[in-house]
Amino acid sequence: MRHVIKIAALPLLPLVLGGHARGAENEGKVITLSCEGTLTRTYGADKPSDPEPLQKTGAVVNLDEQTVFFLGYVVPIKSVDGAIINFSGTLIVDYGFSISISGHIDRASGRMDVTTVTLDPTKPNDPDIAALRYDVGCEGF
Repeated sequence: MRHVIKIAALPLLPLVLGGHARGAENEGKVITLSCEGTLTRTYGADKPSDPEPLQKTGAVVNLDEQTVFFLGYVVPIKSVDGAIINFSGTLIVDYGFSISISGHIDRASGRMDVTTVTLDPTKPNDPDIAALRYDVGCEGF
């Protein structure tokens, strides 16, 4: 049994070592952020609530794939320059509802501002069910 494991593992060794080499080569193209800040909620036509502390959250910026992973959603990056990363997109969630996510990350300060809006297809005259605004400072650049 031990002999079979050694034989099976040897062909995989170049893949593992190659993966480490590629990881160093791609360094800086995938950025993992750890963020803290506030969340402000708005429901329908109501005034925004007072900002409340947000539990630590995170985001993953993949410059190769031009995406930002935030709150479990993959959002396309619209533009990148030396100072700002802008992203936005609308994704279908459950039962025809959709969520629109837009935001930007200031690379110099580490500030990220994201707004999510939940849309209900059954209420075309009042499409905003809930808007959440995240204003956070991030580490990881």
